[in-house]
Amino acid sequence: MNNAKLFLKAPVSILQNLMRHRHLLMRMIWQEIRGRFAGSFGGLVWHFLQPLLMVTVYLFVFVHVFKLRVEGAGAENFSALYIMAGLFPWLIFAEGLSRGSQCIHENANLIQKTAFPSELLVFKAVLTPYISFGMIVVGLAVYRLLFIGFSWHVFALPVVAMLQFLFTCGLVFLFATLAVYFKDILQLINIFVGFGMYLVPILFPASMLPELAQRLMYLNPTYPMIYPYQRMLVFDNMGETSIFYMLLGWSLLFWVLGSFVFYKLKDEFADWL
Repeated sequence: MNNAKLFLKAPVSILQNLMRHRHLLMRMIWQEIRGRFAGSFGGLVWHFLQPLLMVTVYLFVFVHVFKLRVEGAGAENFSALYIMAGLFPWLIFAEGLSRGSQCIHENANLIQKTAFPSELLVFKAVLTPYISFGMIVVGLAVYRLLFIGFSWHVFALPVVAMLQFLFTCGLVFLFATLAVYFKDILQLINIFVGFGMYLVPILFPASMLPELAQRLMYLNPTYPMIYPYQRMLVFDNMGETSIFYMLLGWSLLFWVLGSFVFYKLKDEFADWL
């Protein structure tokens, strides 16, 4: 099959495998969450407590110590909501990217010894953080509706979450494949996850940046992924329509490109691991 046909077939075939093995995938995700805290006294409580403790520290430092106030949302609770509306989607992305990029290496024996659909490992890594951090985003949406005011824009969040899923999966397919041949990719991913959050206006509003930096922000593919959450949960609007189309474009681009690279090379993984 030539590359042009494979380029179009790969994303469809991977989605078909996802649907075909969806029950196995759900069991894998559940076992992953339980396995992280097996034997600990708190059990699954830690899965939700850790991100909440982390965001508490961020809120204390940026809202109460540095007195961050978001333009157009000056109250402390609005500034806190702004930070959380950007932070938790970022954590979903960062954990999925970090764990997903390593998933082929971490399951080398499984891939070498069985005819296992390796794309499930990517989906497991990307979807698992949606359970903990995603539930908190849902909680933020409920808070927005009940205590700040009703907004139809909140109901568009699943669309943004789906585009974020495609965006993340595409990157993970690409980097997980490259890591099979160039293991140093994993170290670069860890570096990016560590400081990448500060390249997006999550802990500060974009208006605090110089004008040139604000323009350069549009070149950052992760910016359109975070921006809609903050606009819909805090400002009751979709923001700039062009940014939503940027998210759509980046998501489809990475999904198709990552799927193509992964699908084309996955049969060689066992030989290189």
